[in-house]
Amino acid sequence: MQTAFDTKGRAYGHAKPSHDPVLVEVGPGTPGGELLRRYWHPIAHSADATDLPKEITRFGEKLILFRNKKGEAGLLYPRCIHRGTSLLYGRVEEDGIRCCYHGWKFSTEGKCLDQPCEPKGGVAKHNYRQPWYPILEKWGAIWTYMGPPEKQPLFPEYSHFQNLGADEEIVANPRDEAGVFGPSVMDYNWFQFWENAADTFHVPILHHAISGDQFKQTRLGIMPKINVFYNKQGNSVVSDNIRVVDEGEEYIYRGTVQAIMPNAMALPPFFGGGVSKDLTFMVPVDDTNFVLIGFTRQKKSGPAMPDFDFRQIGGIGPEMKLWGELTPQERQRFPSDYEAQASQGKITTHSEEHLVTSDKGVALLRKLYRENCEKVARGEDPVGVGFKPADNMIEVVTRIWSETRDGKELPYVNDWPKGMKPPAEYGSVSHSGKPAA
Repeated sequence: MQTAFDTKGRAYGHAKPSHDPVLVEVGPGTPGGELLRRYWHPIAHSADATDLPKEITRFGEKLILFRNKKGEAGLLYPRCIHRGTSLLYGRVEEDGIRCCYHGWKFSTEGKCLDQPCEPKGGVAKHNYRQPWYPILEKWGAIWTYMGPPEKQPLFPEYSHFQNLGADEEIVANPRDEAGVFGPSVMDYNWFQFWENAADTFHVPILHHAISGDQFKQTRLGIMPKINVFYNKQGNSVVSDNIRVVDEGEEYIYRGTVQAIMPNAMALPPFFGGGVSKDLTFMVPVDDTNFVLIGFTRQKKSGPAMPDFDFRQIGGIGPEMKLWGELTPQERQRFPSDYEAQASQGKITTHSEEHLVTSDKGVALLRKLYRENCEKVARGEDPVGVGFKPADNMIEVVTRIWSETRDGKELPYVNDWPKGMKPPAEYGSVSHSGKPAA
């Protein structure tokens, strides 16, 4: 009964919540939308482009994706420039797509190839062009650049995807399949997922203490000592996680997670030590929906993408189910990333947050993103874009290894094979859990 007389902190008169538009809005002309449009993005799997046109929405823009009979993919504005009929109903031909209404045909680059109702097939057809976006196909995905043509950078290179062996390949992984980690189209703002990559404190709580050991790695239940910093290139936030595995021997299990501008993340391997083998993009559909498109470096002769076989690395709840197999009640009892992020709302209300010291990674990532929005608004180039090969390599430092307190590399800790020597910039580990000076 005493609480009935406590007049402080009540919900009555609560201020109207609001979000930070710079962080969440992705449409043309918005600060974040213009920043995102300065980079190449994977927008679909290669298999999504066929001779049956497909309407997709990316960064708030509706587009038509198709593949002509030559095998070339195209990405066009949906309304035919003649009279506005959607090219979703167009007929794909050898060299382009033909509008169903009056037959105007366009190439994958939007050039008008034919106007059958005009004399001689359109003597001035070369004066007409359907709005389009450039496409590159790489690693089993379709990539596009949606920004100003004069600012188009080179396609980015990633350090951990270099020097492939004869038996290695990079493939688009099935991380975005419906029912594995969440719905195939995540129904909330993309930034809520991306900043999770800079928030590794949630791992021992959400993925262990609350919902059980979701990744079959009991060491993840150890509260880590985390050092968060910008990488040397200034295009990423790196979270360096240190866990003492055996107090007697002072073994340390150590890993890094990297949130990479403008919307990617690299996770360490789930099995064994070494450098990251993956790269995942949070690709906005619009302000309240996004898709995950990821890539994995793997052996051609080995099992397909072992690091992202969720049944192999773990699952949700005591029965280790996939997300799509859980009942609503099980999702309440064993929440995972989807529940933690989607329940913040379609767009989280930043005005109601209370960031503390363990949110340093989130704060650094938001600061980096805002600063680059401001750079673009001033007419400058954002971080992480390259216009010549020498400036086009993105260093991915994400990895896992084991060592002693004094930095001595260990050949074996628990079920982890020989790890990888930490890079020089990390140095040895002090007893505070921070890199030694």
